[in-house]
Amino acid sequence: MRPLLRKVTLLIRSPLYASAAIGLGISSLALAACASSATPSALSGQFGPALRPATATPTPIPFKFQTVDDPRSNYNEVTAINQLRKVVGVWGGGSGSTVWQSYSARPPYTNLRNMNFPNSQGTFATSLTSNKSIAGYVLDPKHLHGVYGFVENNLKWTLFRDPNGAKGKHAVTEILGINDTGLAVGFYKSAGSGNTEVPFELNVQSTTYTDLSPPEAIGDAAATGINGKGDITGYEKTSAGVKGFFLQAGTYYPFYYTGALATYALSLNWSEQVVGYYVDASHMPHGFLLIGPTRGGGAQDWQTIDAPGAVGTVVTGINNHHDICGFYIDASGIQHGFVAVPVQ
Repeated sequence: MRPLLRKVTLLIRSPLYASAAIGLGISSLALAACASSATPSALSGQFGPALRPATATPTPIPFKFQTVDDPRSNYNEVTAINQLRKVVGVWGGGSGSTVWQSYSARPPYTNLRNMNFPNSQGTFATSLTSNKSIAGYVLDPKHLHGVYGFVENNLKWTLFRDPNGAKGKHAVTEILGINDTGLAVGFYKSAGSGNTEVPFELNVQSTTYTDLSPPEAIGDAAATGINGKGDITGYEKTSAGVKGFFLQAGTYYPFYYTGALATYALSLNWSEQVVGYYVDASHMPHGFLLIGPTRGGGAQDWQTIDAPGAVGTVVTGINNHHDICGFYIDASGIQHGFVAVPVQ
């Protein structure tokens, strides 16, 4: 999913970030991995109705954009926004002294509060709740190798590794979404030569993992967002290309933007509005807002979202007030984070 645009796939998915971690003072640290329970394919589900996307809605929601950047970097991204309009994001350059670092911020987003796992090679915050929890993943935390998911609450960090995944330096578990009830979603890389990316749901309190099995997936897949009702969104590699999916009550609803080379769903809200990005025929990314993911045919409403002056836009998050966030690339190749709110 992530480096801008690592094969036009998003920044929050790549574990290849290194960060000069700063000390936050750990109150407690728990490693929840081998002792955790896993339920393979418990959410294998079934197909919903055949979905073919409609054209973009004729009355798109207008948004007012605000750039959110750390002035020290030309590479910025806002990764998630909660119901209180608090955001998390990342900045950096991916190498040397400007490696990726994470932050949280409240409106007006002028004070970016650094939050990085101490003694690691990188921290990538991907999601947050409205009750102080922040989630994401850490690269090579102290005394460990590989990529571990994390949940941080009041400076207390808990690391997670899906027990079904690869181990040691090959271990990859990334948490990409979390809701207020303590359910998280993401993916792990399977053991063996395939290293397939497998989506999961995680109960943070009980450390119970449940594999997700989108019916059309023939390779990598990831769960990227979960709302307060437990609905999940994500994407899957299929025989027809990369599609988004929406999972509700055990039923998977695949979707894709008309004419797109790939469609990546990244977040959703209580109203079942899904955001993400699609890749057009020129291999450029455009953000989207999808209303009605469970509807078939022309009943779906799609809106393309491009930040002003952008040559590429990715929408990474949406809250229940329809505020969105993400990042865009300007004509000079500089990557900017943004928050955008609907214009009344």
